[in-house]
Amino acid sequence: MAVFLFLCLLAALGGLWLLLSLVWLMFRAAFWLLGTVLGLVVGGLALLVVGAVGLALLPLAGLLALPFALPLLLVAGLVWLLLRSSRGRMPTPAPIGR
Repeated sequence: MAVFLFLCLLAALGGLWLLLSLVWLMFRAAFWLLGTVLGLVVGGLALLVVGAVGLALLPLAGLLALPFALPLLLVAGLVWLLLRSSRGRMPTPAPIGR
Protein backbone atom coordinates (compact mmCIF):
# COMPACT_ATOMS: atom_id res chain seq x y z
CA MET A 1 0.00 0.00 0.00
CA ALA A 2 2.88 2.38 0.77
CA VAL A 3 4.33 1.77 -2.67
CA PHE A 4 0.99 2.65 -4.27
CA LEU A 5 0.76 5.91 -2.26
CA PHE A 6 4.35 6.74 -3.18
CA LEU A 7 3.61 6.16 -6.89
CA CYS A 8 0.44 8.32 -6.66
CA LEU A 9 2.42 11.09 -4.97
CA LEU A 10 5.12 10.76 -7.61
CA ALA A 11 2.53 10.94 -10.41
CA ALA A 12 0.90 13.98 -8.79
CA LEU A 13 4.24 15.74 -8.43
CA GLY A 14 5.14 14.81 -12.01
CA GLY A 15 1.82 16.18 -13.27
CA LEU A 16 2.35 19.38 -11.27
CA TRP A 17 5.87 19.63 -12.66
CA LEU A 18 4.51 19.17 -16.21
CA LEU A 19 1.79 21.77 -15.69
CA LEU A 20 4.20 24.34 -14.26
CA SER A 21 6.70 23.71 -17.05
CA LEU A 22 3.97 24.26 -19.64
CA VAL A 23 2.92 27.51 -17.90
CA TRP A 24 6.58 28.60 -17.83
CA LEU A 25 6.89 27.77 -21.54
CA MET A 26 3.78 29.82 -22.36
CA PHE A 27 5.09 32.81 -20.40
CA ARG A 28 8.45 32.49 -22.09
CA ALA A 29 6.88 32.34 -25.57
CA ALA A 30 4.54 35.26 -24.80
CA PHE A 31 7.34 37.50 -23.52
CA TRP A 32 9.59 36.47 -26.41
CA LEU A 33 6.86 37.50 -28.84
CA LEU A 34 6.19 40.72 -26.93
CA GLY A 35 9.91 41.56 -26.81
CA THR A 36 10.29 40.89 -30.53
CA VAL A 37 7.33 43.07 -31.48
CA LEU A 38 8.35 45.89 -29.15
CA GLY A 39 11.94 45.66 -30.35
CA LEU A 40 10.85 45.96 -33.97
CA VAL A 41 8.52 48.88 -33.23
CA VAL A 42 11.08 50.78 -31.15
CA GLY A 43 13.83 50.01 -33.67
CA GLY A 44 11.67 51.27 -36.53
CA LEU A 45 10.81 54.46 -34.65
CA ALA A 46 14.46 55.02 -33.82
CA LEU A 47 15.37 54.51 -37.47
CA LEU A 48 12.75 57.07 -38.51
CA VAL A 49 13.96 59.59 -35.94
CA VAL A 50 17.61 59.13 -36.88
CA GLY A 51 16.73 59.41 -40.57
CA ALA A 52 14.73 62.59 -40.03
CA VAL A 53 17.47 64.16 -37.93
CA GLY A 54 20.05 63.09 -40.50
CA LEU A 55 18.06 64.68 -43.32
CA ALA A 56 17.61 67.83 -41.26
CA LEU A 57 21.34 68.08 -40.57
CA LEU A 58 22.43 67.29 -44.13
CA PRO A 59 22.61 70.95 -45.23
CA LEU A 60 24.63 71.78 -42.14
CA ALA A 61 27.04 68.95 -42.96
CA GLY A 62 27.39 70.35 -46.48
CA LEU A 63 28.19 73.79 -45.11
CA LEU A 64 30.70 72.31 -42.70
CA ALA A 65 32.40 70.44 -45.57
CA LEU A 66 32.55 73.56 -47.74
CA PRO A 67 35.97 74.80 -46.49
CA PHE A 68 37.50 71.45 -47.41
CA ALA A 69 35.79 71.30 -50.82
CA LEU A 70 36.24 74.98 -51.73
CA PRO A 71 39.73 74.62 -53.30
CA LEU A 72 38.51 71.73 -55.44
CA LEU A 73 35.42 73.72 -56.47
CA LEU A 74 37.57 76.72 -57.38
CA VAL A 75 39.93 74.60 -59.51
CA ALA A 76 36.96 72.94 -61.25
CA GLY A 77 35.40 76.36 -61.91
CA LEU A 78 38.69 77.68 -63.32
CA VAL A 79 39.03 74.68 -65.64
CA TRP A 80 35.43 75.14 -66.78
CA LEU A 81 36.02 78.85 -67.49
CA LEU A 82 39.23 78.14 -69.41
CA LEU A 83 37.57 75.47 -71.54
CA ARG A 84 34.55 77.67 -72.16
CA SER A 85 36.63 80.64 -73.21
CA SER A 86 38.94 78.59 -75.44
CA ARG A 87 36.12 77.21 -77.63
CA GLY A 88 35.08 80.54 -79.07
CA ARG A 89 31.57 81.70 -79.76
CA MET A 90 29.14 79.32 -81.36
CA PRO A 91 26.94 80.97 -83.97
CA THR A 92 23.37 81.33 -82.88
CA PRO A 93 21.09 79.36 -85.18
CA ALA A 94 18.49 81.40 -87.01
CA PRO A 95 14.96 80.73 -85.86
CA ILE A 96 12.79 78.93 -88.35
CA GLY A 97 9.55 80.80 -88.87
CA ARG A 98 6.39 79.10 -90.00
